[in-house]
Amino acid sequence: MGDEQYAQMLQQNRSDILPPDHRASVTVRRVGARIARAADKFAAEHGLEEDQVKHSGKPTFTVIQSDAANAFVLPNNHVCVLTGLFRYARDEDELAAVLGHEQAHCLARHAGERVSGGFLTSIIARFVLLLDPTGVLYTLFVPAAALLRELPHSRDQEIEADHIGLYLAAEACYDPRAAKRVFGRMKAGDGGSTATAVAGPPEFASTHPSYDTRLSKFDEWMPDALSQFNADGGYRCRHVREEMKKARILAAQAAASREGK
Repeated sequence: MGDEQYAQMLQQNRSDILPPDHRASVTVRRVGARIARAADKFAAEHGLEEDQVKHSGKPTFTVIQSDAANAFVLPNNHVCVLTGLFRYARDEDELAAVLGHEQAHCLARHAGERVSGGFLTSIIARFVLLLDPTGVLYTLFVPAAALLRELPHSRDQEIEADHIGLYLAAEACYDPRAAKRVFGRMKAGDGGSTATAVAGPPEFASTHPSYDTRLSKFDEWMPDALSQFNADGGYRCRHVREEMKKARILAAQAAASREGK
């Protein structure tokens, strides 16, 4: 299903997909590859290789030109980033916070859970129609199922992805504190001159936790994430941070060269 959705997405957005050698594409692939290796380690540590890894494809990373500030992942590890996200994720550490979150959705098989949950809800809905062919109970059941099961479950998945994603970023040697910067900007609408804070629906009516909830959770998990990031006095990540610095310089030079042509 994910491969089919990915092929359709590529077709629908073919004129807006950035080329592989674009600076944004190169950066997303580089950061994504480190996050993917951290995801493999997470899977091994939690005994997920057989179910969550061996049956999943190698991650793909696609960058799409769009004003929307978003990133998403399709089943079978197809990660997509919309360029509007760079208003909020302004360096590799902050990008890693977002990509870690998306990879976490794959590790936790959240798409499969949604399909299974939707199938169960559909069965119950059919049973409700059999009990009451007039449809009165059905019209009550559908919003109740969304409010009492689907929305809370979706919020739980997002929190789980935030938690695992923080681990993946720290394991991949990205500063986990960057997650708070990204979501703090999103909360404030601090994404440039045209971005303003937008009041969303109350948390109980949303598929996502509120920004306040997410930021408080990051505070709760941050000590463990920082311990992991700074393991061995920072020696574990020293060479990675140096590689990141060199990669940024090379990417900037390549971009300048292309613009000069």
